[in-house]
Amino acid sequence: MQGSDTAPHLFLQLLNKKNPNFKGYSPLLSANNNPENAGDLHEGFEFGFEPLNSSSRSKQEDDGVMAGANVWPSALPGFREAALEY
Repeated sequence: MQGSDTAPHLFLQLLNKKNPNFKGYSPLLSANNNPENAGDLHEGFEFGFEPLNSSSRSKQEDDGVMAGANVWPSALPGFREAALEY
């Protein structure tokens, strides 16, 4: 996703642990599967299904705890489209 690494600090406003459905940005070292470590060496951006085209009438399935609206960085034009196309 070209351009998604140009402003990583913008993702901090979208921390997934601040959202009730855990969608958004997971920073490096934010998860810890081994209590003896300081954190895991991975980061990500969690999002659920949504139609790329808002005129699409595709029915969204219940995603359980992941149900609910996605959060997108407003300061990165095209990020939503690039992520959904991926």
